[in-house]
Amino acid sequence: MRSLRGKAMGFTLVELIAVIVILGIVSALVSGFLISISDSYHKAQMRAKLIAKGRVVTEQISRQLRIAVPNSLRVSASGNCVEFFPSVAGANYIGELPDSENNAPMVTSITTAPFLVEMGAGNHAMVGALTNAEIYTTAVPAGRVSIASVTGGPHTSISLSASHRFNRNSINKRVYIADNPVRFCFSANSIVRYSGYGLDTSAMSDSAPADASTDIMALNVNSPGTVFSLSPGSEDRNTAVLFSLVFVQNDEQVTLNHQVVVRNVP
Repeated sequence: MRSLRGKAMGFTLVELIAVIVILGIVSALVSGFLISISDSYHKAQMRAKLIAKGRVVTEQISRQLRIAVPNSLRVSASGNCVEFFPSVAGANYIGELPDSENNAPMVTSITTAPFLVEMGAGNHAMVGALTNAEIYTTAVPAGRVSIASVTGGPHTSISLSASHRFNRNSINKRVYIADNPVRFCFSANSIVRYSGYGLDTSAMSDSAPADASTDIMALNVNSPGTVFSLSPGSEDRNTAVLFSLVFVQNDEQVTLNHQVVVRNVP
């Protein structure tokens, strides 16, 4: 009987090298795929955080712009800053006020229906202003006049700091009581809120107002070009403030564009 010899089974060196190479390629592909998934997830998380941060900042700015006294908004030439008088109360006044048309004697007080100042303090009274130039001035006549500070209430009169005549009466006999102006600015990759300063009658600039309190609202912000722009109102359209902010972190950035409609009837 002829004996059967088993043949030795195994890999040749070439086959072994081929397997190693294939495993290396597969590992590289899988590793790259996993890194790509992890990187995409990280970027998505980063963008979500930037969007959340941006929404908080834009909502804070929007809420304050919405209470601006009609026609008190103005924007710097560069578009980096917007300024306005925040309204703290409003009331209907009684009778006619002296204005450029009736040329009645100037007054030192305004009689009104009862009103409350529920937050802040009233330091300015505004009647019938149609442009911000009629507000940011100390001239007479004007749409704005400084008043003896009012808080709480109810009040039925407003004491003016000096005798005054307005440009015109309000068609609705409405007087707005405002706090001191507030300014939002894009400065040094930040959004800054300035408050607590007095009336500035000069042309608006990007510099911080004298004696202003400064609050940093957001860091790591870039400018898309023009940050703030103003769309003036008309008889059939309200004033709108448009602002665009680019929020940045590491290599990620998110641009948020927002529009705030502000009442336009003085």
